[in-house]
Amino acid sequence: MKLGVSSFTFPWAIGGIEADHPVVMNAFELLERARVLGADVLQIADNLPIGHLADDELYKLKAAADSYSIALEVGTRGIKAKNIERFLKIAQILGSPLLRVVIDSKGHEPDMAEICDLLKPFGAKFKAANIKLAIENHDRLTCAQFNEIIDRVGADWVGICLDTVNSLGAVEAPNTVIPALAPRAINVHLKDFEIVRTNGQMGFTVRGTALGQGRLDVAAVIESVGGTKRDITAVIEIWTPRQESYAETVALEDSWATESVSFLRKSLGLKV
Repeated sequence: MKLGVSSFTFPWAIGGIEADHPVVMNAFELLERARVLGADVLQIADNLPIGHLADDELYKLKAAADSYSIALEVGTRGIKAKNIERFLKIAQILGSPLLRVVIDSKGHEPDMAEICDLLKPFGAKFKAANIKLAIENHDRLTCAQFNEIIDRVGADWVGICLDTVNSLGAVEAPNTVIPALAPRAINVHLKDFEIVRTNGQMGFTVRGTALGQGRLDVAAVIESVGGTKRDITAVIEIWTPRQESYAETVALEDSWATESVSFLRKSLGLKV
């Protein structure tokens, strides 16, 4: 199992969450952060857009990653044909063994029939490129629906990017999601969390923590997807709560990234 960090390890530092703080980091700067943390893999997802980069810039990024002995993985949002075509090419250039995708995009939340109709035509291209499509469980759809998509589209080239917390949006907790999707997992997003009472005890808030500091049973997740010996990437993602200032939020995020990498390294039995 490889230790991975992501553009969603540093979402506040990258920017784009708030209008006053647009995206300010580029892929090369993110790669440098991955190097400092000693990551084996860097997953670049949709919060740090690279779809607009010219091919020569992508080749430079690949060369830089190779010089650091860091493998690259590619992620995007949206399954319309033009986007999938572009990011399949990007995955090929960057040597990514998979394309992680979130199905829903702004203004497009396809039903099951449309999802399958959009994805099925790409089977031959993905298989020819030896790249897997890793669909991330994300908010709206249930585990049963994600498994149905894979069954209908093709389990020989489609799998799950298993996120440990996202499916709370579909009212499915980790103890439901992990056993339901782990058999199809080809990528893992380790995101820790806590649930706290708010508003005078009238309700709950789900908020992120550094990995190992919340309710996620990291060891159980690792075991569920095949254990530390399996060739799969465990990617750290962090939901850092907004602090009083943007600078304080970024600083906490950076501290949690370091703490999370250290925890995962120990969990995977890697040298500290």
